[in-house]
Amino acid sequence: MKTRRVFTIPVLVAMLIFSLSTNLFAANTNSTKIKGSEVLVIGDSFLALSHDITKRLEQNAKNAGILDSNDKFRDLSVSGTMLSGGMSPNIPTQYQNGINAGTIKYVIMDGGGNDCIAGNVNNAVAAAKSLFQQMGKNTNLKVFYLFYPDPMGGLANNLKPNLDALRPQIKNIVTTSTAPKAYFLDLRPTFEGKYSSYILSDGIHPTTAGSNAAADAVWAEMQKVGFFESTPTIKCGDCNNDGKIDAIDFAVLKQNLISPNSTYKANMDLNADNAINALDFAIMKKYLLGIINTLPYK
Repeated sequence: MKTRRVFTIPVLVAMLIFSLSTNLFAANTNSTKIKGSEVLVIGDSFLALSHDITKRLEQNAKNAGILDSNDKFRDLSVSGTMLSGGMSPNIPTQYQNGINAGTIKYVIMDGGGNDCIAGNVNNAVAAAKSLFQQMGKNTNLKVFYLFYPDPMGGLANNLKPNLDALRPQIKNIVTTSTAPKAYFLDLRPTFEGKYSSYILSDGIHPTTAGSNAAADAVWAEMQKVGFFESTPTIKCGDCNNDGKIDAIDFAVLKQNLISPNSTYKANMDLNADNAINALDFAIMKKYLLGIINTLPYK
């Protein structure tokens, strides 16, 4: 009578795979200390008139232990400028000046207020789209876009309708962007009911209290979304990015292979052929069994 040889995954591996909870598959991220020179602040007078928002954000970062006490961000914001023109340098040029001077990993910005004063909503939208395309060329860049509270006083009648038209369009550009990864914050809720103390008599610029409140709202959102968290270094075979290669990674790889919506992930390409398939599955099995000890395996 002939016997059939059956090749199985070790019992321990199999037990771990079937007992895994899906939350074990989540990628880990790590907070890290940032360099102030790699944080670029660009925009118009809402930021530039006093630079108090930048100063408060720097202090929040220092209090959190991620920015050295003697370090600071690069604030290139300019009063009177626009997304689509205005005082020189305009906001896209501020960004270009920033990257020309050194590595940029984070951008904090506003923009469009002066475009709206001039009635150039469509131009502002076009310029913002172009700027985000430009920023998308900077690998792993993160952008945080803060948008103005409502204007008060004499400018409100003409300015508010334009800001109301621009706001959702900028929000859409920001929140649908994947390169760069971007975040949007509407400051109206922060200023609601406190305009008398948060906005200067000109009706558009923040007081010191308003700047601090705006910065604290931005910081809270940054903490919520992990704006200053670093992306883990890719390690071949570490499919769940927890710093080690084990049965959990085997299960994650298996799940990726059987999922109809799976995408290419470099840490799962175990033979570096720019594809994830049964060959990678076989290599992972050999690695866990100790048959091979180096990844990627070619």
